[in-house]
Amino acid sequence: MFVYFKNGNKKAQESYYTVHNLDEAKRLSTGKGVKIGIIDWLFGDERAEMYSGFYDATEKGFINNKEHGYAMANTLKEVAPNCKVFALNGITKESLNNDKLKVEFLEKSIQFAIKNNIRILTYSHAAITDEKAVKKLKQILKIAKNNNIITIFLHCDLKNNIMPVAIGSKVDYKRAKVFNIYQYDYNALNPIAYKKWMDSKKTDKGSFLSWSSMAPVLAGFIAMLIELNPLLTKQQVVEALDKTATNDVPSILRAINYISNS
Repeated sequence: MFVYFKNGNKKAQESYYTVHNLDEAKRLSTGKGVKIGIIDWLFGDERAEMYSGFYDATEKGFINNKEHGYAMANTLKEVAPNCKVFALNGITKESLNNDKLKVEFLEKSIQFAIKNNIRILTYSHAAITDEKAVKKLKQILKIAKNNNIITIFLHCDLKNNIMPVAIGSKVDYKRAKVFNIYQYDYNALNPIAYKKWMDSKKTDKGSFLSWSSMAPVLAGFIAMLIELNPLLTKQQVVEALDKTATNDVPSILRAINYISNS
């Protein structure tokens, strides 16, 4: 059950499940056993049953607040309930405005993913723009690809990375047709953030949507495909979602049928 704000997106429920055909798809695949690492912070209690493993790239320790990372993990579990979620602590207050530090944590997280056979990595934070940091990021994305890891880093339009684009986005992105992913409203899954929003002095009480959630939503879709065929490459995943899109929007149900019949 999702909670909607007054004057929010009245077509939200349709966009979440009907367009992507998620409910029907979950009868065929749930991402069972597929390892997904969420590079983030504020994952909540490290003992939470939702997580299959933990890694601290920052070496500063986990913060037990249930906020951004917790919401991303919940969104992922909503899409692919039987995937294995790894909480990779890769954000600090210092790194929020330090691209070099961001990439350092991303590199450590990718190395952890390689050692632990994690198949998909998500990262839902601000774009990395510093030239030296971008150069390094290109290198580590290539390393991830060479180790069969699919990276879904938002705001990262670089080779070897998949970046979903929201429906209605004005971003001119060459793969927008393939990765038109609706953001999922996780306010019911993250009641703390929901309450903070409602208690705030903001006058715009529009639908509580998260751009960040596009990465775990796409990760969940890919996990559902990989469950059916663990040998799928990133190129094959892209092909499946592209060829089965309806009105330029991915249908995970159609993609699952496509993979099953290939």
